[in-house]
Amino acid sequence: MNKHSSFFFIPREGTPETETFKRVRLMPLYSYPHFKELNYKITEHKNRYFIHLDFDAFYAQVEQRDNPNLRGKPVSVGGTSDGKGIVMTASYEARALGIDTAMSVYQAKKICPDLISIPCYGPKYEAIMEHLMGALREFAPEDCIEQYSIDEMFLDLSQVARNFSDVYDIAVGIKSRIRDLENLTVSLGCSYNKTYAKMATKLNKPDGLTVITQNDKHVIYNLPVKKMWGIGRRIERRLGIYNIFTVGDLANADEYLLRKEFGVNGIVFKKLARGEDTSEIFRKERKEKSLNHQHSLSKPIYTEPEMKSEIRRVGEYLCRKMRDKELVAGHLYFVIRYENLRYAGDDIRIRVYTNDDREIFDYAMKIYKRLPHPKKNLKARMLGMGVFDLHDDIRSANLSLFSNNVYLPYYALDQIKYKYGEKLIRVGVST
Repeated sequence: MNKHSSFFFIPREGTPETETFKRVRLMPLYSYPHFKELNYKITEHKNRYFIHLDFDAFYAQVEQRDNPNLRGKPVSVGGTSDGKGIVMTASYEARALGIDTAMSVYQAKKICPDLISIPCYGPKYEAIMEHLMGALREFAPEDCIEQYSIDEMFLDLSQVARNFSDVYDIAVGIKSRIRDLENLTVSLGCSYNKTYAKMATKLNKPDGLTVITQNDKHVIYNLPVKKMWGIGRRIERRLGIYNIFTVGDLANADEYLLRKEFGVNGIVFKKLARGEDTSEIFRKERKEKSLNHQHSLSKPIYTEPEMKSEIRRVGEYLCRKMRDKELVAGHLYFVIRYENLRYAGDDIRIRVYTNDDREIFDYAMKIYKRLPHPKKNLKARMLGMGVFDLHDDIRSANLSLFSNNVYLPYYALDQIKYKYGEKLIRVGVST
């Protein structure tokens, strides 16, 4: 079974909010199809059928489903009970009042004083999505399903559908199945390529179903260019300088101009706008080149014991993830973000490839000693750690005659924690 991120989380002592895993974003490999993923042997897909699923305000919808008192009220998920943090998602009642994703909870409450802010509970959302992923395998082969984020996915129905009529019937069945299993609504977009399917999803939210065929390009062409994935505010402003405001403008823009302004991505933007996205369902075949974990603190810290404790926890999370994937690392980097939002970080070469909690902690502390330490008037707000130069773990160790380190069966300890809980057994700091 593939383990979710919450499996590796080390709870923090204190309030229930600090003991709960909150980071449920499943980041895609890239925000839009990379030029290497396009099939340049064809201009556009023929007789291909893709569905994009996007759950409607997923976290907020789950909370409203589980608590009838929240239905019909402006609800946001994310942040803490004291108003800190950001809005991870907002219900449609809150969005109608101007609340948007990534807005600070403090700012959101200024816009809507009646906003009900609920802490994020990651394990619940992951369990729901795992349940629904199993149901989707009833409609398409597993290798034809791509989970793009925690609440978005693509399905390639080319093997099971003969035309868009079949696709529509399957989409209706998917919506019905999800409602029966979890009593949740989802919006679906159907098209002959992934880009148009994703854009079609947004046309009739919430609980919508939209089909875009080769004859419906004008519907996409009339949309603002910012609706296309890969184009954010900055790129939208740069496109506006050249009078490119809609997807149709981008589709008909001068290719040389786009290449000069955006490089190879400019060519990709134009192809996606024209419906020439020839990318396939992304199937992960290669192992990771790097792993990282960042933890934003509910309360800033600065004392030496607090910093050591947090560094240890972030390192444990990272090591668990490496062991789950049977990898060892040869490089480590460590970063601190302070209250003034400035960063300080560095990396270090690990002498012997490892996924040992104690060794990663020791190397992280070596980096920490080289960085400006947090102070009472400038505390640490976030700690991050990452490893790269990854290789397969052959589960052997060169035991040094001059080292007092005790070899620990970490793989067995991980299995015990997964089965019986985090608090059953811990490795001592001085072990």
